[in-house]
Amino acid sequence: MHTTRNPPEHPHGWNWNRRRSVRPARRLHQATDATARSHLRIGRDLRRAVEHDEFVLHYQPEIDASTGRMVAAEALIRWQHPQLGMISPNTFIPVAEDQGLIGKIGQWVLETACAQLHAWHAAGHDLRVAVNFSVEQLRRRDIADTVANALERFDLRPDDLVVEITESICMRANDRARENVARLAHLGIRLAIDDFGTGYSSLSYLKRMPVRILKIDRSFVVDLADRADSTIVRNIISLAHELDLIVIVEGVETAAQHELLRVMGCDMVQGYLVGESLPPALFHDAFLEPRQHTIVEP
Repeated sequence: MHTTRNPPEHPHGWNWNRRRSVRPARRLHQATDATARSHLRIGRDLRRAVEHDEFVLHYQPEIDASTGRMVAAEALIRWQHPQLGMISPNTFIPVAEDQGLIGKIGQWVLETACAQLHAWHAAGHDLRVAVNFSVEQLRRRDIADTVANALERFDLRPDDLVVEITESICMRANDRARENVARLAHLGIRLAIDDFGTGYSSLSYLKRMPVRILKIDRSFVVDLADRADSTIVRNIISLAHELDLIVIVEGVETAAQHELLRVMGCDMVQGYLVGESLPPALFHDAFLEPRQHTIVEP
């Protein structure tokens, strides 16, 4: 007769199954503690970073999909932490938002990017710069005046600047934010919707906001050879053109993806095929000299 033996009892009353269940829970608790400690350190050090200018901007090229000519550079913030090294914005931006520091950081990004573009223009390089705005920046009463002052200080045209906001920001925008977007557009600033397709995917805000550029998220490019993804991207490009919008596709990594997008009528591409984000000096050497804008051949 077959009998099932019970697991051996732990000396303190735990059976073996209970001991096994505790270990993963303990590991999860330890991992959570480590994450919390890291979050606390990031929060503590972030104020010092703002005060001691520990941020840097890297730039990633955006090129004309048909000609390969450099059109713009997107400014991407990094934190050069004195002990932890380079920290991604995905790590510290949410903390900055929680601590009310995103306004100061956004102001630094705007001014630094404008100063860099002024230097590139002075060296004879004709391109625009794109910066990312948070919803908190768009809600500031003086944001339009702040942008206008930065452009004037660095001798830039409004058309030289692209302000990128995400779909989710569009949906969270209150009346003041929408009014500020309208003021920025009235100045001649180009407004771009970033990461299109990852948020609410509602097209209603395209009617309410003076959008000029649509950036299709990289998630649609990974399987671009797939019929479904290809159809979605083609239809987005067609719809955007019907609305007189410029289309940029992010995350382009292969020549095959680039060629498919060119045939679909995509206006501009961005991604590792074109080039990774680099600090200003390396960006200049890689993309401005000596190749003079021609990055890839279609």
